[in-house]
Amino acid sequence: DFVKRFLHEVKMAGRLDHPNIITAFDAGQVQGFFYLAMTYVDGVELSDRLKVDRQLPEKEALTIVRDIAAALDYAWSEHRILHRDIKPSNIMLDRKGHAKLMDMGISKSCNDNNEMTLSGTIVGTPYYISPERARADDDIDFRSDIYSLGATLYHMVTGHHPFEGETTMQIVSKHIHQPL
Repeated sequence: DFVKRFLHEVKMAGRLDHPNIITAFDAGQVQGFFYLAMTYVDGVELSDRLKVDRQLPEKEALTIVRDIAAALDYAWSEHRILHRDIKPSNIMLDRKGHAKLMDMGISKSCNDNNEMTLSGTIVGTPYYISPERARADDDIDFRSDIYSLGATLYHMVTGHHPFEGETTMQIVSKHIHQPL
């Protein structure tokens, strides 16, 4: 399963050519080791930045969201690809402050007939998951990624996840049933 996901990520990321998306150039296997050659980003994951600073100034957070929204718009408009796991650890910030989307491992092309996940299976990160993904709806679209980006924005400016809980199911249930 890991190798299938790995090769799927390379295939998905390799189709995307946008300044705010980390591109996969090549992948393969050498002497039993799998490798992925991708864009090098001299910077830090947003999640690591939030561990240090806890929250970001509003203007910086909105600039990050604008960059990632442009990447999501391109992925959806040009390729009908959903990321399905927008969160701080899947966003890199380069030294100039530009945000770059990474980790297309659970992304889904709405143009493909094959599925990397089983129908009815929840994929993603509970703190940022959209209600329709939490319910494992079959007909999700770009709005699901936008919800997750909004949850990421909330985290950036408040220093907290939109919903907390003791278990994954408590957090997921709050996304479905509770207003923020």
